[in-house]
Amino acid sequence: MDSQVDQQSGMKKEATVLNVICAVAALGFVVFAAFNAISSGDFFTTDNLFLTAVCLLFALVFAVSPLVWLMEQGKLPLPFRKKALAESALPPLLGTDAALLAASAEPVEDVHFAGSNQLFMIVWGGLLLLTLIEIILAYKPMSLHLMLTILLGLSIIKAALIIAYFMHLKFERLSLILTLVPMLVICICLLFVFFPDSFRSFGLRYKFKEPPPVKVETVEEQ
Repeated sequence: MDSQVDQQSGMKKEATVLNVICAVAALGFVVFAAFNAISSGDFFTTDNLFLTAVCLLFALVFAVSPLVWLMEQGKLPLPFRKKALAESALPPLLGTDAALLAASAEPVEDVHFAGSNQLFMIVWGGLLLLTLIEIILAYKPMSLHLMLTILLGLSIIKAALIIAYFMHLKFERLSLILTLVPMLVICICLLFVFFPDSFRSFGLRYKFKEPPPVKVETVEEQ
């Protein structure tokens, strides 16, 4: 019993520290966006607007987890939430014995569901099926763009299944999912920003061409 209490207190401290770090990071991105907006001469330029939008997006992603945590702790002042909590706190109109029994009942322990073996086997079978489809498509004659699109889509589905079930993200708190998934999507989208410059730089490179061999004419002696 004492070990469970210590474990729960440790998890609460860990959640508090992580949410404080996320809140500080969100505040830092907001401050950086405000500093960029104030210090830039002409704010309505492509670079300034892009940098400000990215900072605000990162701030929003980092702020999701602390906001959800504050809502779960009841520390976020929301009028409709207070009303719902007040209504749920009212004792039910049962009998006196039933009310006393409900009041004396022990709290139900929140069990963290991590999936069953049958569920994991089904997901594993689905991953094998998707891999088999990818192997079969590799031997089918089709255009390169269509092949890459299908393979990329199947790879994204497989990665999502692995992250959701085998890395237990599906069974985690909603605040953790809302923190990790949008951050991953934003980081991937930011990579596409550099593609035009990369293609332009690739076109500007000096392409070495080996000069053709020089034919040496031999002079015949007379």
